[in-house]
Amino acid sequence: MYPDFVDVTGAAGSVPGVEILVVEDELLVRLMISEALRDEGYSVIEAYNADEALSILDAGKAFDLIISDVRMPGSMDGLGLLDRVRQQSPALPVILTSGHLEPEVALARGATRFVGKPYDLATMLASIVDGLAKPA
Repeated sequence: MYPDFVDVTGAAGSVPGVEILVVEDELLVRLMISEALRDEGYSVIEAYNADEALSILDAGKAFDLIISDVRMPGSMDGLGLLDRVRQQSPALPVILTSGHLEPEVALARGATRFVGKPYDLATMLASIVDGLAKPA
């Protein structure tokens, strides 16, 4: 149905049942963060860009958190995706990542958290725990 995203249930861990959508066009970055999340026990679905992410969301798949890059190919970027998510699910935590955007811009648009690229896994995992604890 969605050839470019992968649904892999996380290993048994401390966060059973927590569903995260990872939206990232850079394959190695997407695989790295998705694998780290699975290792922590999260269930992960991956999307290549905002268009795929919206298709997944529009199909009715529910998530506890979204992690999205800002700069991606397709009809919209991560900020556009954030705007759409905020219209449909205002309380859904969204973490934006970018090496080209100031954190203040992302947070002013409604991002729950912002993580600058390049980031280390510990920083991202801490942002996820914080984002899940304190939704937008």
